[in-house]
Amino acid sequence: MSTKDTIEREARSAEAKMSEAAQTVRERAEAAASDAQRAAQSYAEEGKRTAAGHIADFANAVRRAGDELSTRDQTIAARLVGEAAEGLEQVAQSISDTSVDDMVGSVQRFARRNPGAFVVGSVLAGLAVGRFVKATSERSHGAEPTPQSAYGAPTSQPPRPVAPGRPAMK
Repeated sequence: MSTKDTIEREARSAEAKMSEAAQTVRERAEAAASDAQRAAQSYAEEGKRTAAGHIADFANAVRRAGDELSTRDQTIAARLVGEAAEGLEQVAQSISDTSVDDMVGSVQRFARRNPGAFVVGSVLAGLAVGRFVKATSERSHGAEPTPQSAYGAPTSQPPRPVAPGRPAMK
Protein backbone atom coordinates (compact mmCIF):
# COMPACT_ATOMS: atom_id res chain seq x y z
CA MET A 1 0.00 0.00 0.00
CA SER A 2 1.41 3.32 -1.07
CA THR A 3 1.50 6.59 0.77
CA LYS A 4 -0.95 8.00 -1.74
CA ASP A 5 -3.48 5.25 -0.97
CA THR A 6 -3.08 5.85 2.76
CA ILE A 7 -3.64 9.57 2.33
CA GLU A 8 -6.74 8.98 0.18
CA ARG A 9 -8.14 6.48 2.72
CA GLU A 10 -7.52 8.92 5.59
CA ALA A 11 -9.13 11.75 3.59
CA ARG A 12 -12.25 9.63 2.95
CA SER A 13 -12.39 8.70 6.63
CA ALA A 14 -12.05 12.34 7.69
CA GLU A 15 -14.71 13.34 5.16
CA ALA A 16 -17.10 10.70 6.53
CA LYS A 17 -16.48 11.85 10.09
CA MET A 18 -17.07 15.48 9.09
CA SER A 19 -20.30 14.49 7.37
CA GLU A 20 -21.46 12.59 10.47
CA ALA A 21 -20.57 15.54 12.71
CA ALA A 22 -22.45 17.96 10.43
CA GLN A 23 -25.49 15.67 10.49
CA THR A 24 -25.35 15.48 14.30
CA VAL A 25 -25.10 19.27 14.58
CA ARG A 26 -28.02 19.67 12.14
CA GLU A 27 -30.19 17.22 14.13
CA ARG A 28 -29.39 18.90 17.43
CA ALA A 29 -30.13 22.36 15.99
CA GLU A 30 -33.48 21.12 14.66
CA ALA A 31 -34.32 19.59 18.05
CA ALA A 32 -33.38 22.82 19.86
CA ALA A 33 -35.47 24.89 17.44
CA SER A 34 -38.40 22.53 17.90
CA ASP A 35 -38.07 22.75 21.70
CA ALA A 36 -37.93 26.54 21.54
CA GLN A 37 -40.99 26.64 19.29
CA ARG A 38 -42.94 24.39 21.69
CA ALA A 39 -41.90 26.56 24.66
CA ALA A 40 -42.96 29.75 22.84
CA GLN A 41 -46.27 28.15 21.85
CA SER A 42 -46.88 27.07 25.45
CA TYR A 43 -46.02 30.54 26.75
CA ALA A 44 -48.35 32.16 24.21
CA GLU A 45 -51.19 29.77 25.10
CA GLU A 46 -50.73 30.56 28.80
CA GLY A 47 -50.80 34.30 28.04
CA LYS A 48 -53.94 33.80 25.96
CA ARG A 49 -55.66 31.93 28.81
CA THR A 50 -54.61 34.63 31.29
CA ALA A 51 -55.90 37.42 29.02
CA ALA A 52 -59.20 35.62 28.48
CA GLY A 53 -59.55 35.15 32.24
CA HIS A 54 -58.88 38.82 32.96
CA ILE A 55 -61.38 39.92 30.32
CA ALA A 56 -63.99 37.50 31.71
CA ASP A 57 -63.38 38.84 35.24
CA PHE A 58 -63.76 42.40 33.95
CA ALA A 59 -66.98 41.40 32.16
CA ASN A 60 -68.33 40.02 35.45
CA ALA A 61 -67.46 43.28 37.22
CA VAL A 62 -69.19 45.27 34.47
CA ARG A 63 -72.22 42.98 34.73
CA ARG A 64 -72.38 43.54 38.51
CA ALA A 65 -72.24 47.29 37.91
CA GLY A 66 -75.14 46.91 35.48
CA ASP A 67 -77.09 44.93 38.07
CA GLU A 68 -76.44 47.70 40.60
CA LEU A 69 -77.74 50.27 38.12
CA SER A 70 -80.88 48.15 37.64
CA THR A 71 -81.61 48.23 41.35
CA ARG A 72 -81.34 52.04 41.26
CA ASP A 73 -83.91 52.43 38.47
CA GLN A 74 -81.28 53.32 35.87
CA THR A 75 -82.72 50.98 33.24
CA ILE A 76 -81.17 52.55 30.13
CA ALA A 77 -77.69 52.71 31.66
CA ALA A 78 -78.13 49.20 33.06
CA ARG A 79 -79.05 47.89 29.60
CA LEU A 80 -76.04 49.56 27.97
CA VAL A 81 -73.69 48.27 30.65
CA GLY A 82 -75.21 44.79 30.31
CA GLU A 83 -74.60 44.84 26.55
CA ALA A 84 -71.01 45.91 27.17
CA ALA A 85 -70.61 42.99 29.58
CA GLU A 86 -72.00 40.59 26.97
CA GLY A 87 -69.56 41.94 24.40
CA LEU A 88 -66.65 41.46 26.79
CA GLU A 89 -67.80 37.91 27.55
CA GLN A 90 -67.90 37.17 23.82
CA VAL A 91 -64.37 38.56 23.41
CA ALA A 92 -63.13 36.40 26.30
CA GLN A 93 -64.83 33.32 24.83
CA SER A 94 -63.43 34.06 21.37
CA ILE A 95 -59.92 34.37 22.78
CA SER A 96 -60.35 31.09 24.65
CA ASP A 97 -61.67 29.26 21.59
CA THR A 98 -59.12 30.57 19.07
CA SER A 99 -55.65 29.05 18.77
CA VAL A 100 -52.59 31.27 18.94
CA ASP A 101 -51.72 30.31 15.35
CA ASP A 102 -55.17 31.42 14.16
CA MET A 103 -54.84 34.70 16.05
CA VAL A 104 -51.43 35.39 14.51
CA GLY A 105 -52.83 34.59 11.06
CA SER A 106 -55.77 36.95 11.59
CA VAL A 107 -53.47 39.76 12.70
CA GLN A 108 -51.19 39.19 9.71
CA ARG A 109 -54.13 39.26 7.27
CA PHE A 110 -55.47 42.46 8.86
CA ALA A 111 -52.01 44.07 8.69
CA ARG A 112 -51.69 43.23 4.99
CA ARG A 113 -55.14 44.61 4.16
CA ASN A 114 -54.90 47.71 6.41
CA PRO A 115 -51.26 48.61 7.07
CA GLY A 116 -52.03 52.14 8.25
CA ALA A 117 -54.71 51.02 10.69
CA PHE A 118 -52.41 48.26 11.91
CA VAL A 119 -49.56 50.69 12.65
CA VAL A 120 -51.88 53.16 14.40
CA GLY A 121 -53.48 50.34 16.39
CA SER A 122 -50.08 48.98 17.37
CA VAL A 123 -48.93 52.39 18.58
CA LEU A 124 -52.13 52.91 20.57
CA ALA A 125 -51.90 49.42 22.06
CA GLY A 126 -48.28 50.06 23.01
CA LEU A 127 -49.18 53.33 24.70
CA ALA A 128 -52.06 51.68 26.56
CA VAL A 129 -49.84 48.83 27.76
CA GLY A 130 -47.16 51.31 28.82
CA ARG A 131 -49.62 53.39 30.83
CA PHE A 132 -51.09 50.24 32.40
CA VAL A 133 -47.64 48.94 33.39
CA LYS A 134 -46.64 52.33 34.81
CA ALA A 135 -49.87 52.65 36.80
CA THR A 136 -49.57 49.08 38.06
CA SER A 137 -45.95 49.62 39.04
CA GLU A 138 -46.71 52.85 40.92
CA ARG A 139 -49.64 51.22 42.71
CA SER A 140 -47.67 48.11 43.69
CA HIS A 141 -44.79 50.16 45.09
CA GLY A 142 -47.07 52.54 46.94
CA ALA A 143 -45.67 55.49 45.03
CA GLU A 144 -47.73 58.57 44.55
CA PRO A 145 -47.94 59.99 41.06
CA THR A 146 -45.22 62.51 40.25
CA PRO A 147 -46.46 66.13 40.44
CA GLN A 148 -46.71 67.73 37.01
CA SER A 149 -46.04 71.27 35.87
CA ALA A 150 -48.57 73.22 33.86
CA TYR A 151 -46.83 71.88 30.74
CA GLY A 152 -47.14 68.22 31.75
CA ALA A 153 -43.46 67.76 32.68
CA PRO A 154 -42.70 66.18 36.05
CA THR A 155 -41.60 68.61 38.72
CA SER A 156 -39.03 67.77 41.34
CA GLN A 157 -40.03 70.48 43.81
CA PRO A 158 -43.32 72.01 44.92
CA PRO A 159 -44.02 75.53 43.60
CA ARG A 160 -42.33 78.29 45.63
CA PRO A 161 -43.64 81.78 46.28
CA VAL A 162 -42.44 84.36 43.74
CA ALA A 163 -41.75 86.91 46.46
CA PRO A 164 -42.03 86.75 50.24
CA GLY A 165 -45.66 87.10 51.24
CA ARG A 166 -47.00 86.33 47.73
CA PRO A 167 -48.61 82.96 46.99
CA ALA A 168 -47.06 80.65 44.41
CA MET A 169 -48.59 80.47 40.95
CA LYS A 170 -49.92 77.10 39.87
